[in-house]
Amino acid sequence: MKKLFFLLILLLPAILSVGKQKHKKKKTEDESTYPKVRLGNITTYYTTREAILANPILTTDSVGCRPSGFSVSLKAPGHDFFGPLYSNTWEMTQIQKDKIKEWDFKDVTLYIQDIHLNCHEQDAVAKPFEVKFDH
Repeated sequence: MKKLFFLLILLLPAILSVGKQKHKKKKTEDESTYPKVRLGNITTYYTTREAILANPILTTDSVGCRPSGFSVSLKAPGHDFFGPLYSNTWEMTQIQKDKIKEWDFKDVTLYIQDIHLNCHEQDAVAKPFEVKFDH
């Protein structure tokens, strides 16, 4: 009986870790169901202010989906977090574009959040993302 109890105690961490691995795998599968959204033609994390303002729209590569709203926030080292500023379409508002022009700091992080989509006449959401730009 002692041997069985001792064996059970030794196997308990292995049994628990198997359960956690299954849970983690399911989570990554769920995350992949989000449509991929990007800012204009930007495909990298680090970009320029000019690239953002040259094509200030959200695009998606998911067929039948179109962004229908999002928010923009800004953060630079040594400066307060600013935002969110909302748009009710796939295009940046003039206020959002003006604020990006004003933020003439080093290493500004632009947060794109609260992304709503219209996919085949149904509401959907996309994962938030961020890009960095310099002055």
